[in-house]
Amino acid sequence: MKKILTLLTAVLTVSLLLIACGNKQDKYADQAFMNDLSKGLEARWSLSDSDPDNESKDFYKQLDKKELDSISSYSNKKFKNDKLHEHAIAYINALKKQKATLKYYGSDSFYDKWNKATSNRNAELLAINKIQKVKVSAKYKDYLEELKGSGKAQVEKNNQNKELSNLIKSINFEAQPKEYPEDTFTTYKAVVKNTTGKTIKNLGLIVKIIDKDDTTADTQYVNTENWENGDKVKLSFDTDAEVNQIKVSKDYVEFGK
Repeated sequence: MKKILTLLTAVLTVSLLLIACGNKQDKYADQAFMNDLSKGLEARWSLSDSDPDNESKDFYKQLDKKELDSISSYSNKKFKNDKLHEHAIAYINALKKQKATLKYYGSDSFYDKWNKATSNRNAELLAINKIQKVKVSAKYKDYLEELKGSGKAQVEKNNQNKELSNLIKSINFEAQPKEYPEDTFTTYKAVVKNTTGKTIKNLGLIVKIIDKDDTTADTQYVNTENWENGDKVKLSFDTDAEVNQIKVSKDYVEFGK
């Protein structure tokens, strides 16, 4: 009898431990989010396939709504993987930002804004997929691969822009000695190395000359072409304005393939 009681006690203890572990796991929303993410994507694709020629404002709105209805609540839920939660929130916000572009519907800029928002959304989906694989039905696997491809392209573009931004911040124009004392113009030069990891086919820069009153006294434009990664180029401009500070920003850029 004593052995039976001991055995029952052991079984009860194990059962309670299993229940406790199960309850602890249920506190985390990681897997539930992944499941609902897949459901939302499939609901979006199903709607899109049901009327592929529909480009009405309401139809675009419904596409994002299908996903948001499925996953928007996960912004405030507890995740075991903090990185997954971070990108889950970013993906939800990307959907909301895409939905917000509908206020431009009917304007010339709408499709550009919508497509850019789509690329940013896909970049977040790619980040989620790297943490935990997104699973969809067999009929939608090609759809998922297309989104991942778009996301990869956007990530590469974001990285290029980040590297270019760092390069521009590193540009330091220095005043050159005047050939004649009476010259009113001063030449400013900078030697800059391409550290972006890519060939820059065309780069245009806006150079703003700020005077002691913190106002723009002059604006110059500098450009360079066929700038190989790792190579150095000399950039220069002339100005007769008083120079207290020089601010450099991107005008346009085209990277090589």
